Amino acid sequence: MRNNLNIESKLNNTRNLLQELGNSVSNLVNSSPDVFNDPGIQSSLQDFLSVYQEAVQRLKNPSFRIATLGTTSSGKSTIVNALIGRKIAPIEAGEMSGGV
Repeated sequence: MRNNLNIESKLNNTRNLLQELGNSVSNLVNSSPDVFNDPGIQSSLQDFLSVYQEAVQRLKNPSFRIATLGTTSSGKSTIVNALIGRKIAPIEAGEMSGGV
């Protein structure tokens, strides 16, 4: 349970920092509108805003994905379980982990 609180705390901190970044960029644009009339700067700003909005959306519903490739019994499930910190992928003889 403690790990979940730590992860949630880090996610909230990241969300807050991202919001501060967005606010700072907005304040910069509003305080110096003449600078942002330049087409190159406008293009860069639009690229930033696109990536920024994507980051905001991803942090609303974060996900974690792991993909592994390897031969039979090479430790793929073992490493996934170790990274997650609990058994989510089967590691016993005869069990299959495809699509876990």
